[in-house]
Amino acid sequence: MNTYEFTITLAGVDLATEDLEDRIVAAGCDDALLCFCGDTPYLEFERQANNAEMAIRTALAELAEVGLQAASIQEAGYVTVTGAAAMADIKKGTLDHYAKGRRGEGFPAPRYGLQTGTPLYWWPEVAEWLVSNDKAPATLAETAQAAVKLSPDHDRLCA
Repeated sequence: MNTYEFTITLAGVDLATEDLEDRIVAAGCDDALLCFCGDTPYLEFERQANNAEMAIRTALAELAEVGLQAASIQEAGYVTVTGAAAMADIKKGTLDHYAKGRRGEGFPAPRYGLQTGTPLYWWPEVAEWLVSNDKAPATLAETAQAAVKLSPDHDRLCA
């Protein structure tokens, strides 16, 4: 059994939602930390499971049982170099060297943000690159692939 780390953003609730924390605990999500970015709640999971898909699938089902809906799964989206470094627990400077081709070869190209100077990378590609280059554990890429498959906005992400 492995431990999978992933983040689910909640929809339809905010900082003022009564009994939010109680509902999360009642759902069985005691392996998640409730956090907020402004009024937007999100859950940082560290869930043990046989595989990443099962870890994410059970978390989504448990939340749904208590009337909580996922808006997104962070690992199924786009990231900056800073965000990718945080998600992979790698120093930002190191990841920046990979992204700029100063170290390693074949780092994924950015998908968006080129005109603004803030390139955005598709996290599942970055995670796969890190794993295939022995810079991160296999669970990182496995989680990213499962997150894309199970993401509430899967159709929009994969269009």
